Amino acid sequence: MKKLIAMLLLVPLVLMPVLFSGCGPDAEQVLKGSMRASKDIKTLHFAVESTIKLPAAPIQEGRVAKQNYVQKSEGDIDYRTGDMRIKTELAPGVPVTMLQVGDKQYWELAGNWYEVPQAVQLPPPVTQALSVSQYIKYFKELKKLGDTKIDGEACYHIRGIPDMEALVKLPGVTDLLKDPEGKQVRTVDELEELKAEFDFYILKKNEYFKSSVEVIKYRATDDLIKLGYAKPGDMVTGEATVVLSDYNKKLTIKAPDQVSPLPLPAQE
Repeated sequence: MKKLIAMLLLVPLVLMPVLFSGCGPDAEQVLKGSMRASKDIKTLHFAVESTIKLPAAPIQEGRVAKQNYVQKSEGDIDYRTGDMRIKTELAPGVPVTMLQVGDKQYWELAGNWYEVPQAVQLPPPVTQALSVSQYIKYFKELKKLGDTKIDGEACYHIRGIPDMEALVKLPGVTDLLKDPEGKQVRTVDELEELKAEFDFYILKKNEYFKSSVEVIKYRATDDLIKLGYAKPGDMVTGEATVVLSDYNKKLTIKAPDQVSPLPLPAQE
């Protein structure tokens, strides 16, 4: 599940496609312009909401289990240094603030700051987009829809349908073959069965990437079937919305003044 959420955070900022035309600049022109404009962005704020919708809700300990799982994250990124500040949840009801400062990572849990060993660090969301030449081939359909507004700002709207046979070769997407412990739980054929749709929103005033909304449907894994969340052949739906703001605002991210080593479970 963590790998899926990581992928959902990764996709909107990595995949930005091309092809059809409409009034004014066509999809290719809009997205190439956005790629050029992104080089001017030094800092930004992001908000992400990811939802996993399971086909069924089994009875567990006499209660109906959750069927939809939502994770919200927000944070700030400094592209010049790679430093980040992110607020999210390690698990439902367990909030954490994560700082990435250089190669060190710190977590704030229950009001205390801990330095996190490399082996258990959370991977920060990928924030560098691929070049146009790298992502064009991953979409079999891409069209420009009507202009709209996000946060009151006029945006171009582009919808893309990826070619899954090509997309599964993209670095990072193959992580979906494995569970969080690294065990393979899917085949490449199953990844190619993924059904995905991406909506991208580009600010008209400066061509900055503003938002993405994506829907991904994939076959339920054996683990979900065994737990009663799905039957063989059922599809799980993942949805994610990313909204960016506060471009190039002054941003200071530094390590906490007082930190402790992160307590780890004893090794057996």
